[in-house]
Amino acid sequence: MRKVFGITMTILFLLVSFQQALIVVHFKLNQKNIEKEFCVNKAKPKMQCHGQCHLKKELEKSEKSDLELTGIGKKIDINMIQIFDFSLEISKTIHYAKKIVYKEWGKSAPSLEIFVPPPIL
Repeated sequence: MRKVFGITMTILFLLVSFQQALIVVHFKLNQKNIEKEFCVNKAKPKMQCHGQCHLKKELEKSEKSDLELTGIGKKIDINMIQIFDFSLEISKTIHYAKKIVYKEWGKSAPSLEIFVPPPIL
């Protein structure tokens, strides 16, 4: 449950962070349709707007909403209170296991030699 919540919050955070980039990608993918439907400068073909006016409006809207969200965040105080209620059972029987010691066969002591590469001629 925690993983799902964490992944969801991460995705939401990334979407908010890249909101303007997503608007630009949406504009580039649907530029012809946006130009036909929403362009204010259809009557002025010399401007070669191609829907840039609509893109500018959308980016301004998202910037205003970002400013409103940051303003709201400054006004809200968040108090996080967690109450943990758990019980712990202590087992009185302890089982000892045999110790397993790792030993490399063929080497009885550490090698103290330092490898020196041959000189370059």
